[in-house]
Amino acid sequence: MQATTKTNSAASKPTTGAAAQTPTACAPCDIPGFCRSYFYTGKLLTEGDLNREQRYMIDKLRLHHVALHGWGVVCGLMVRPHPQCTDRFIVTAGLALDDCGREVRLAKDCVVLFPKPPAPVHDPCPPEPCADDDNSSETKPAVESQRQTYYVCISYGECKEDFMPVVFDECCGSSTMPNRVCECAAVEVSLQPPECLKEIQERRSCGKDEHCHELWEHIPETCPPSGNVCCIPLAVIRDHEYCGILREEMIDNSIRPLLPSAERLERMIHCLMDHIPKAPPRLTRISRFRWEHDAEYALADFFREFVGSHDSPQGFEIEFDGRVNPKGVNNRTFQALIVRETPEGHEPRNVEIAPARVSRSEDGHRCTLHIDPEYARRHLHEHSFDVIITLRCDKVIDERGIPVDGNLLAALREDDDRDYMLRFPTGDGVAGGAFESWIRVRRSR
Repeated sequence: MQATTKTNSAASKPTTGAAAQTPTACAPCDIPGFCRSYFYTGKLLTEGDLNREQRYMIDKLRLHHVALHGWGVVCGLMVRPHPQCTDRFIVTAGLALDDCGREVRLAKDCVVLFPKPPAPVHDPCPPEPCADDDNSSETKPAVESQRQTYYVCISYGECKEDFMPVVFDECCGSSTMPNRVCECAAVEVSLQPPECLKEIQERRSCGKDEHCHELWEHIPETCPPSGNVCCIPLAVIRDHEYCGILREEMIDNSIRPLLPSAERLERMIHCLMDHIPKAPPRLTRISRFRWEHDAEYALADFFREFVGSHDSPQGFEIEFDGRVNPKGVNNRTFQALIVRETPEGHEPRNVEIAPARVSRSEDGHRCTLHIDPEYARRHLHEHSFDVIITLRCDKVIDERGIPVDGNLLAALREDDDRDYMLRFPTGDGVAGGAFESWIRVRRSR
């Protein structure tokens, strides 16, 4: 069972099925190759030339709609109860695009009649029917009291209007032709669900199992098909009895496919940005240091590369990928811990902080720890020991006052998962942390 209400999209008053104009068959949905008229001086314009110009622009716009925007309800077209009559409901004014790229528009609210159920044949004394459309008192066949589920759809149509005599007609002007074609909307009420409901559900859930980057980066291999949807679903009315009271909770407008406008998408993006935690500022990190972690150095190499002399000092240099504040880099935050081996080679070992000074480059990207050469000559010259270099990054800040992300993390090389390495630049995404590395120094035997 199906009831159809047609309404002219340009009409100034809502219409019902009795007063609606009957649209002609829908224009073909397929979009052919684009051809337009070529004009030149002296050309005789015919009916085909002018119609071709209209067809060209219409098909261009349809292709734009269906390929770049899709189809669905743009705004309005909500199904609401009628405030007075129980045998009808209202579809509010609004706009939609069908899958052929055609605009389906209601300029005013439209009143739609519920389809009458068939009269029961088994009841010899049917009950009195509800009032007819024209409020006549004539006796009508009884209707069956039964709750139904109704599906409301809207589709595109064209209405031919303003018929005029054809002047140059073979029948001496006796025939008429429409002077204009108006785009119409047909509201349909059916007891059967539209075939496209399954497609709409798949369309809403298709991205749940897909990788977001793949969904964004890959262009679809095929263009979306067109012309498969008979009408655009608007709502489902459940558990309604004919001529009974229609309540808001009976109407489910959520089945409709939505086609958000660019303005609505922009508002949604701003809303998401306001609710999603803002990305933390980029943290300054350690990009490299000038020694080999966990390496073993000869005593002479250690003095030459990392101690030097008073006139030519050397040291342990760390480089940052941003400028650091000079107040945070000093001999309390940047230290070398000397762990000397005992003569027997057993624990406990002698541990002390090496006297040192810290220098900072003029560009603020490097700092160097210089162990006192006199201390090194007196206390380290005849020993084997470990040097543990530590930078307390909780106290080292960049120019913005944010602590350096200094945690030194280990990793495996991508080309060889057995090759141990350190990951640069440092950091785990959290400001602060401890940078710690070490070397071994062995005296000559």
